[in-house]
Amino acid sequence: MTKKFLISLFLLFSYFGIFSWGIVLTFDDITTSQNAVGHISSNYNGFNLTTDTNQAMDWIDTVGSSWPYGSVSGEYTALNNYGGNAIIRAYNGSTFTFSSVYARIWGTGSRSVSIVGYRSGSSVWSGSYTLDTIWRNFAGNSSVVLDELRLNFSNHFLIDNLALSEVTSSPALSASNTNFGNVRVGSSATASVTVTNTGTSGSTLTGNIGPASGSEFSPASGSQSFSLSQNQSASRTYTYTPSARGADSTTVSVTSNATNTNLTLTGTGVSPVYASSVAPGSTIDFGTVDKDQTITQALTIQNATPDADLGNLTNMTLLSATISGQDASYFSISGFTPGTVLSKNGSFQFFVSVSNPDYYIMNRYATLTIVTDVNAALGVAGNVYTYQLVAYTVPEPSSIIFLSVAGLFLVISRFSRK
Repeated sequence: MTKKFLISLFLLFSYFGIFSWGIVLTFDDITTSQNAVGHISSNYNGFNLTTDTNQAMDWIDTVGSSWPYGSVSGEYTALNNYGGNAIIRAYNGSTFTFSSVYARIWGTGSRSVSIVGYRSGSSVWSGSYTLDTIWRNFAGNSSVVLDELRLNFSNHFLIDNLALSEVTSSPALSASNTNFGNVRVGSSATASVTVTNTGTSGSTLTGNIGPASGSEFSPASGSQSFSLSQNQSASRTYTYTPSARGADSTTVSVTSNATNTNLTLTGTGVSPVYASSVAPGSTIDFGTVDKDQTITQALTIQNATPDADLGNLTNMTLLSATISGQDASYFSISGFTPGTVLSKNGSFQFFVSVSNPDYYIMNRYATLTIVTDVNAALGVAGNVYTYQLVAYTVPEPSSIIFLSVAGLFLVISRFSRK
């Protein structure tokens, strides 16, 4: 008696990170009995072969027996003799691929049939064939991963040399870089790093998402662990707080039982830029101011950001303008509107004045303070800019003449008495 045992191909290959064990089910390792038939066990070399009428398929001697239908190899084949179509699944519920099967009708005639592969209840592959009295090879698609194979051959058919590859549970890590985009200097934005298990059914991806480095990104310590079944995802949230204009980046390490990777966090700090017709920190000198005289000077402020016009990300708010110091009462502000917002290249002009109500000859000093939201969230107090105000107050000219004449008369009087 010619007998062909199970052919173990012992193929270990990688397809999209999936490892498979290839076998050909010949049905020749079930029994040595001649002219015999019986049920195929529910776990035949890792697979379960039933019908959609909930009956097990049979093994049967079709060579040199009472049923002379032949075989492709050996003496035994598989028979569906209970109605319906054949359903093939991995015994442990894992996924597998289908390469080919030989099949023929039990009896005479021919009919159109199909083979359909399913994954999670949805059809992912199918093929159409003609089933007749000749052993024909029906090719499958070994690149498509299945969890159920249906041989829609109807009742009374034989199969042999069913080539399958059971797919072991293999996790796979999927993750991508994160870009925070444009963020206003002095404010913060959050974004997440997401990892996904894109591995096979039944796989578990475990690992850790590490901290960020660099002063602009947080958290800067600790790790977040994850344990993910197929198609599940986990995220860790990071915060980007730019301290200056320009691009920033850092790396985040992700380790797992599938693979390790370094992801990049990127962001760009943008901001308004304060500029004025008199440089901040310098002196606005009003010169000599006579009694009852008022002198006014204009001060123009501009948003000179080199960034694109990004609306609230680059707008500048003039929150307040105040005068302080020992001689603050001599100076005043006019034309200033608190809360004025300047977009890119926008400008605003207001006026600072000094008045002299006294007869004293004296230098007058004060400080002009402008509060803005530069380096802060829009409308929130940020950078402060100051200017020194200086004026030299003197009496009016008529008073100086009167005093001069009076002083001259006093001197002449003293000399006359001598």
